[in-house]
Amino acid sequence: MDLKKENLNNFYSCIEYPGIVNNVDKAIETLGGTSEISKVCSKMNRRLELRFRPNDVFCKPACGDRYKTNGIILKIKVVNRKSENGEEIGHIRSCEILGRVITSFKFKSICDFQFLPMMQMPDGHIEDISESLLPKRVDGDHLRQWLGSPASYFLPPAAFSRVDTQSLNTYMFRRDTKDKNDQATGSLIGRTRKRRSGHAVFVSFNIPKVPIKPREKAIKFLEVKFLNGQQLEQIKKCFEERPIWSKLALMCVTSFQHEQLKYLLPVVAYYFVTGPFRVMWVRFGYDPRKDPNSRIYQTLDYRIRAPAGLLSLVKAKRSDANYLLPSKSTHSVAKSVVITKDVETIEQSDVSDGRIKKDSYIYEPNCLPPARQMFYQYCDIKVPEIEAMLGRLPKVVGNAVCDPKHGWLPSGFDNQCRDIINIYVTKQLNKAALVVGSGSLIKEDPSADDSTDNEDRWEEEFDEEEVDESDEA
Repeated sequence: MDLKKENLNNFYSCIEYPGIVNNVDKAIETLGGTSEISKVCSKMNRRLELRFRPNDVFCKPACGDRYKTNGIILKIKVVNRKSENGEEIGHIRSCEILGRVITSFKFKSICDFQFLPMMQMPDGHIEDISESLLPKRVDGDHLRQWLGSPASYFLPPAAFSRVDTQSLNTYMFRRDTKDKNDQATGSLIGRTRKRRSGHAVFVSFNIPKVPIKPREKAIKFLEVKFLNGQQLEQIKKCFEERPIWSKLALMCVTSFQHEQLKYLLPVVAYYFVTGPFRVMWVRFGYDPRKDPNSRIYQTLDYRIRAPAGLLSLVKAKRSDANYLLPSKSTHSVAKSVVITKDVETIEQSDVSDGRIKKDSYIYEPNCLPPARQMFYQYCDIKVPEIEAMLGRLPKVVGNAVCDPKHGWLPSGFDNQCRDIINIYVTKQLNKAALVVGSGSLIKEDPSADDSTDNEDRWEEEFDEEEVDESDEA
């Protein structure tokens, strides 16, 4: 018997249904239908949802995870024949390969809690209250009648548990309050693990003295992760050349992954959470509040203004409209592409190995920011106008104090930089809109304000001869 192998290029996805399927159509309906199954299969980070009561909007789904597999689908025809003893013996008549299975969905997670729209009546019986919660019809008097009628209190949470996978680390054990080994105070409900002790040093702007050395635990963790060799020396060299870095900049320059910098950075630098140097890592012992030359490393919080047409071109890092519950998506790698597919066809990404691109921390006039909100350092903004403004800043007097909000820069300087960047961004968005075929161009709105304050605009009031070359960064 010859086995036909011409269908090996046909790829299929397998769904291991957690139940006995007597009706295929009803089983597909519990999975959301063929359209929902196709949608989930086309996205790498989505989980397949199974609702045992598909007509109930309050049904909590069981989620199936995606697994890579290597199998084949066989079509076997068997002919049953009776032997001389009267027993049926199956003989394989033909065998054909229909395709390969490269993806499978398995339902290994718990189904979570089910909270039904039911209420106990005064006489003791349980009654369904779904009709009072959801209208049957939304036209005319039916909707007004439903809005005017009283409704029962029923507000279940979106998720009852933080995780839905079974492991020894996710179980919660209650301890006696007299147990001396338990250092936690207060209620234990909702705690599934001990609080992580952050080994990095986080400081606020008003701290009296900056840290001069890392914590001992951070050094020990570095030894355990075998990162105290060449990787540590490379990070130290970066902070010797430049005392203040952002994590994205270091990921791009060193090609280190997030998990590596998670242990390397706390050994060589501390982290500012407030002030003009917020979200930046500063070398131990270096205090930018005492060095006016550190103004080129200050943080510029730039946010793309959102006129009509912008939402279709640049995505936001976080959006309520695109929000998914943690149970609906898998925890894959961090999103590195935030430009929509229409723009990607115009400017193909030059990154194929997963490395961080330079535009994630450097802004240049001929590129788009990768997200609507970006934290740039002024030294990484390669705009001629802003570079000239930084070069023409007056020398800081000896008794000057670093401002908690503006640092060593004049008040309103950041707003003017945002205006300049926004002009370049608008031009690039208009170019992209023309290539995509959008009919309307994006216009600059002078009244729009993407800043975090309500200050007056800063304008330069000094001439070229006032530039002090010794103070130039």
